[in-house]
Amino acid sequence: MMMLIRKYLVCQVIVVLLASHALAQEKADSVLKFSLAEAQTYALQNNRSILNANLDVEAAKKKVWETTTIGLPQANAKVSYSYQLQLSAVVEQFSSLNSLGYWMYNADQSLNKLDPSSGKFGHIPYTEQPGPIDYDAMKWSMPATITVSQLIFSGSYLVGLQSAKVYKSLSELNQVKSKQDVMESITKSYFNVLIARENKQILDSTYQNLTKTFADMQAMGKQGFIEETDIDQMQITVSTVKSSLDMITRLSDISEKMLKLQLGIGFEKPIELTDNLKSMVEGLTYEQLFLADFVLDNNVNYQMIDASVKASELLLKLEKSKFLPDLAAFYQFQHEFNSNAFSFTPNHLVGVQMNIPIFGSGAKLARVSQAKIELMKAQNNRTNAADGLKLEFYSTRSALITANDKYKTEAVNIRLAKRIYDKALIKYANGVISGTDLSTIQNQYLQSQANYYNALQSLIEAKTKLEKLLTKGK
Repeated sequence: MMMLIRKYLVCQVIVVLLASHALAQEKADSVLKFSLAEAQTYALQNNRSILNANLDVEAAKKKVWETTTIGLPQANAKVSYSYQLQLSAVVEQFSSLNSLGYWMYNADQSLNKLDPSSGKFGHIPYTEQPGPIDYDAMKWSMPATITVSQLIFSGSYLVGLQSAKVYKSLSELNQVKSKQDVMESITKSYFNVLIARENKQILDSTYQNLTKTFADMQAMGKQGFIEETDIDQMQITVSTVKSSLDMITRLSDISEKMLKLQLGIGFEKPIELTDNLKSMVEGLTYEQLFLADFVLDNNVNYQMIDASVKASELLLKLEKSKFLPDLAAFYQFQHEFNSNAFSFTPNHLVGVQMNIPIFGSGAKLARVSQAKIELMKAQNNRTNAADGLKLEFYSTRSALITANDKYKTEAVNIRLAKRIYDKALIKYANGVISGTDLSTIQNQYLQSQANYYNALQSLIEAKTKLEKLLTKGK
């Protein structure tokens, strides 16, 4: 019995261990790991702005086809039913003649029948005379009609087809722009998360060291070896660093959530960034950016504005095309299910229809003038946008040069400040400097640290912005 219990307990332990291992493995697998390149690739497939831009392109393609079908053959079928409560006298008289066909009444109300071979009427026996007309059967009608039409010429249709293609081109340009925006945002957010995490790590280490130093100073102050002013100064420094640490902790959390939002994943999903900030910063290159020329026609923003000018040109063409006639051909087949129904419509009908605008009291000319004004405004906007993009390029390149110089300076400063601070800690431990001097050096180091990360952030933003301006659009 004891042996069975022991085996049972062993089995339960094994099951628990296996379940714990599987749970840990599942948790590890649920963590999404990204390098910067992997994050960009993932965002291109999952970012909601890009997904919407992709849907806009698909919708634009359907719009082009919708417009194209206007000029293709159209077929429609119609079935209707009607019932006349009372036939008119004209219909009854005409129906009598129609029902007689080749028959003719004599003066004595006898009937003669037309002989098709001789073309003469001859008397016929009573048994061959037609019966009375069924007027009730003539009151209802159920025709079925099939109509096939084909547009032969329409200026509005031709312009509309061109406009649909421009609309599709704008959607594709917006798709490209969305991808460029997301690539820029992912790069900045990825660096922001790494910067915040590293800054937090350094501040946390600094805070731990300061807390220990402050505790030592308090102990020495109780023995009268340190002035109370130095202790108070150190307490201010500790509180300042703690406040900065809390702020950067919150900032790190917000930066990570921002990155998740741009990646298109939920805030609760854990992620791991595999790239190292130091190696990424050391791998940054700027020479090609500094030497690159700005090609206006390659910029996606300019391409979108140029497409809007083309849309204005097509709008002008559309208003002018309204002076032209429209020409269409059609074929119609009709079948009447009631053979007794009274109808003048032939079974087969072929025709051509032309709509010719003649006079509109100047409304079309007014719309043409308005379209010309809108076109001139669009052209002016394009010129302003071109100048603005050129200015943005020069200013962004200048900002990158400035940010690069600033970053190099701050990188040297933080190394020097760290060296000074480390030596100050040794001097303070040996009683060479006072607590006030240590606090001053500590504040200098913290300020250098803040300046360094701000310079790095400005450098990344300027670089990604310039790369985006130089990235070729469609």
